[in-house]
Amino acid sequence: MWQVIMIVLVGWILVGLSVALVMIRRGHDVVIWLVLGVAAGPFAIALAGLGAYLERQIPVLKTVEITDQPRTDQLLTDRIRMLAGIDGSDAATHAVVAAATMFGARLSSVTLLTTLDYDTAFGASAARVDRIIGDAQAAAVRTLSAMGLRPHSARASGGAAEQIALSAASGHYDLIVLGSHRRRQSPLGSVTNRVAERSPIPGLIIPPARLAAATTTDATGLGTRENTP
Repeated sequence: MWQVIMIVLVGWILVGLSVALVMIRRGHDVVIWLVLGVAAGPFAIALAGLGAYLERQIPVLKTVEITDQPRTDQLLTDRIRMLAGIDGSDAATHAVVAAATMFGARLSSVTLLTTLDYDTAFGASAARVDRIIGDAQAAAVRTLSAMGLRPHSARASGGAAEQIALSAASGHYDLIVLGSHRRRQSPLGSVTNRVAERSPIPGLIIPPARLAAATTTDATGLGTRENTP
């Protein structure tokens, strides 16, 4: 009897977690869907269907607010239009600042892209979205402004890797910059690796400041990667 109960319980959890992992990879909130997966089990499939439907009701927040910025099509073609993924972490901020320092006057524009998961974006007011984006990008904006740069602010909803890759394919950028968090590989795969696989333009992956001395040049031409065991 107990064996049957355990088999049913394990199957319940495995099915629920499988659905949860699919939804998380699509750009939904990690905590919400892990809880739903364990609690709802097979019924999470129906919830996932509802979530997929609601995705289509959420506007893709790709508006870019630019203040006194020159149009990118008026810039010299030999200068670099940089796209940086910003999630509010120290690693992301360090990456964009390090890249800006590296390229200096060769930069024609810097765009900070922050991605919201669908569950955060759904039903959120414009003021709340602005606050979330502003908080995530604040440190990078302050530092870049002190360097004399005026970054663009961009936002999107969905999976971070997918949205960064889509932006990279838009033709408006020449280089992607991402910060590496040096997390262990997960079933979801790291955002940086997934972007590198999908991006049509070169990428620069910069480790946290304390690990900057332990990097090597990536042989694929996608930039630098961590020299981890």
